[in-house]
Amino acid sequence: MATFDNSIPIKPSDFTPALHAPYAKIKSHANGGKYIWAKAKVKVPVMRLAFDYNEHDDERSGRKKYDISLSFLGSDTNTKIESFLDMCKSLDQYNIDWACKNSTDLWGEDLSTPEKRVVVEDRYTSMIKMPKKAEYSPTFKIKLMTNYNTGKNEFQVFSNTKDESGGYPEIDIWNDEESQLDLTMFKAKTEMATLIEYTGMWVVGKKMYPGWKLVQCQPKSSGLQEKKFALADSDDEGEDGDGGEVEQILDGGEDAFDE
Repeated sequence: MATFDNSIPIKPSDFTPALHAPYAKIKSHANGGKYIWAKAKVKVPVMRLAFDYNEHDDERSGRKKYDISLSFLGSDTNTKIESFLDMCKSLDQYNIDWACKNSTDLWGEDLSTPEKRVVVEDRYTSMIKMPKKAEYSPTFKIKLMTNYNTGKNEFQVFSNTKDESGGYPEIDIWNDEESQLDLTMFKAKTEMATLIEYTGMWVVGKKMYPGWKLVQCQPKSSGLQEKKFALADSDDEGEDGDGGEVEQILDGGEDAFDE
């Protein structure tokens, strides 16, 4: 089987699920559930944040957790965003196919026949979250991972203004005095370039979830200054498709992917 260097970012148009997500063993997690490791970095085109960053407390661990949602707004006119959307659809279908073939190991049920595929489709959580209202665009969630012990960010944020050397300096978003992150740049409507990493899938009960985490980002505009579009503050904001159950049972599960 062909291999690739998973430290080199891939363009969405070059992403091939069978090559870049070559799942191997299904592993059990100490806190329950199962996970299937993968590691592939993807360079996402500049996209708009659909909402302000989401923050929630994990009741089980006491840790704060964060995520952002990119909007597929413009996918009908911007070929780069369309390509990323197509990549996500392709990976979703690949994941469902893989789960069907490995259903016995995942759930103890043989769901490999064509007529049982609908069962797996129902259990799989698409990485493309469809809006409740047709006038809004689909979104894509990315986790902002932090160090388990310190709470500091495990992703990089870069300025969009060059320094004296001609480069884009990294922004320190950790406040030592208050021991917390400053995530104010992750505002709704902010246009942002991101480098993200696919971490594989995990299974909790009957449900299956693919995961992505942020590696690097660079805000290209300020959401506070953008007035052209009105993405309503609907009750979609803050909803977590994974559910608290996943966070509690598989707390730290993504760390296990980094092998």
